[in-house]
Amino acid sequence: MNNQDLNGESIWSRTTEIPPRRPLPGDVTADAAVIGAGMAGMLTAFLLSRQGISVIVLEADRIAGGQTKNTTAKITSQHGLFYQKLIRTAGKERARLYASAGESAVEAFETLIREEQISCHFKRLPSYLYSRDPARQADLERETRAASALGIRACFTGQTGLPFETVGAVRFDNQAQFHPLE
Repeated sequence: MNNQDLNGESIWSRTTEIPPRRPLPGDVTADAAVIGAGMAGMLTAFLLSRQGISVIVLEADRIAGGQTKNTTAKITSQHGLFYQKLIRTAGKERARLYASAGESAVEAFETLIREEQISCHFKRLPSYLYSRDPARQADLERETRAASALGIRACFTGQTGLPFETVGAVRFDNQAQFHPLE
């Protein structure tokens, strides 16, 4: 249930060289600070700056070195077996807000790519959360129900198009991916 190849390395980290950045030379003043220089943090900083807000992005390690590093250049509101736990721990309304924000982020990336004419082979595709372990099928079915209850277009399926057998998958429709080298 991850986005890494058999060597434990994602396509992003295997094919993209992002040079290290120097630490800030001293004190900096900004209207907003964004914590994390992954895809979500950089989109947030970009959108804030578009509104005339001065922004600084703070990253503990490397740009795109955290969650983004382990993706397959997908843009999705699907984050593993997450929504059923979120409903249980934060409540349905907060979970619905989180799910809505995730779906909105997919839209925001598409809008940005179109408006800025970024050549990155962006396309809408479904996202799958799958397992090969029969003991996990019920978890996948529960996650499908949880995501659907929050307004995400999700369904349980046995058809993934993967080159190996699975016990099933949660399919999140209308998600996206782009090519990490462009």
